[in-house]
Amino acid sequence: MADVTKVYAGPAVFEWGIDEQGQLEADGIIIDVTQGGLTFTTTTNYFEPTVDQFGTAPVKSIITGIVGAINFETPDIDFEKVVKFNPNAEKIVDGTDSQKVKYEVYGLAGKELPRRRAVIKPLGVNDPSRFIYIESCGIKFDANFGFVNDNNLRFTISATAYPSTDTAKFGLLYTWGDITATATP
Repeated sequence: MADVTKVYAGPAVFEWGIDEQGQLEADGIIIDVTQGGLTFTTTTNYFEPTVDQFGTAPVKSIITGIVGAINFETPDIDFEKVVKFNPNAEKIVDGTDSQKVKYEVYGLAGKELPRRRAVIKPLGVNDPSRFIYIESCGIKFDANFGFVNDNNLRFTISATAYPSTDTAKFGLLYTWGDITATATP
């Protein structure tokens, strides 16, 4: 019988720039305020060959690829974070008055998103068995700036989990649980 104490709910924190021990690197980012929750989903694509004798019914299914998606909105309008994960965002500091700062976001094509390890941690939970580590994560963001009486400005985050190309973790998409656990020989 299922253990009903392992039914979980609640918000989560997203961290990007995680080392192999599960710790936030010095230039990593934390997004700890969301609106509408945070979701992590995977999508698996298949090749399903058919033969004439069975019509359109597939005779087997072969996995052709798996990717993951992390989606949430945050009211944390912090462009210091954006310049770390978006190659089209740039911080400009005035040459004579360092208090004058602006952020410019360009619409240039052909820029590759940086990928780093990320982790999703349920809020207030310190048990790594409940964490989801994304091995190779690129963050996509869009502004959702509604200037209305009954809402606030938000960033829409749609991060992609790619299979790792690191030879030690080749193909790894995500890890559920303590990233420091190792197999014994």
